[in-house]
Amino acid sequence: MATLHDVAHLAQVSVSTVSRYLSGELKVRPETEERILQSLEQTNYCPNLIARSLRMGATNTLAAVVPDIYQPGIAGIVAGIDRRVKSTDYTLVLLMTGNQASREAESLRTLLARKVDGIIMVGRPAVLSGQDRHAELVKEQSIPMVYVARNFAESNIPEVCPDQEDGAFQVTLHLLEKGYRAIGIIIGTREHPDSLRKLAGYRRALQSKGLVFREELVAEGRYRLAPAKEATSQLLRHDVDAIFGITDTMAVAALKYVQESNLSIPEDIAIVSYGGTLWADMVTPTLTTVVVDIEEEGFVAADLLLRLINGESGTPMLDVRPVHLRVGQSS
Repeated sequence: MATLHDVAHLAQVSVSTVSRYLSGELKVRPETEERILQSLEQTNYCPNLIARSLRMGATNTLAAVVPDIYQPGIAGIVAGIDRRVKSTDYTLVLLMTGNQASREAESLRTLLARKVDGIIMVGRPAVLSGQDRHAELVKEQSIPMVYVARNFAESNIPEVCPDQEDGAFQVTLHLLEKGYRAIGIIIGTREHPDSLRKLAGYRRALQSKGLVFREELVAEGRYRLAPAKEATSQLLRHDVDAIFGITDTMAVAALKYVQESNLSIPEDIAIVSYGGTLWADMVTPTLTTVVVDIEEEGFVAADLLLRLINGESGTPMLDVRPVHLRVGQSS
């Protein structure tokens, strides 16, 4: 492997000249620059980026930490982050926590050790203990951080999120106006902020029509297919006439379980969701869903992080993105 000495020898300059030229600290004459560039090409020299980053105090690396890349909504957000970052000199790395708080904490410790320039936290584990303390520690280390749909303004970290409560209100109101009254809801967990926000919108819609909230019509799907199917089974025992899955993934699980139970959708029971991902259109019947521009959410979050890194003033602490209802065949 070629070294800096090899490049300097071939270019007929000192090692210090090559080193300072590569770091941007030194401007050289055009003919000298040409020799250095030719030497770099001939030797296939690869600079030690880690050593350079330690000298410069930056790694030109951004990180996105996600609970589960296999959730279509999260994958879309990451696509938006990548779209914004690829137009810069930064490299984007992705860490997945498997929905485990311990792995999230470990990921953040790793990123701190590697001196990344900024971090985007997408969502959060299904159960997160410790009041998000490990994320606050990153903030204390003066590393810029942005949340995407994580704590919903319940921290001092800038956040981009969809209007969870309004979306849940819209889709529940749609069911009520279609004549459905025993509406079950499959949330993730009772501790998760997005579950609580959507549950609040669901309750507000019921109240707007003078209906009483029924605790037995709330089931936990834990953001997974199998638990969501079990939650659907639980709700059917309460004779629901509609089910609202708060993610497209869990709504699809509900739809499949209902069909396997020889019930017709929407004749016997309606199924609606929140997310507007490809999953909503890939099933039959197509799902009525709340559409979130998830890729734009990721793009905006990455742009906000870059602004924080550059020290721009006036960056918002909370950017709530609008959502809208898309009526499919399932309601």
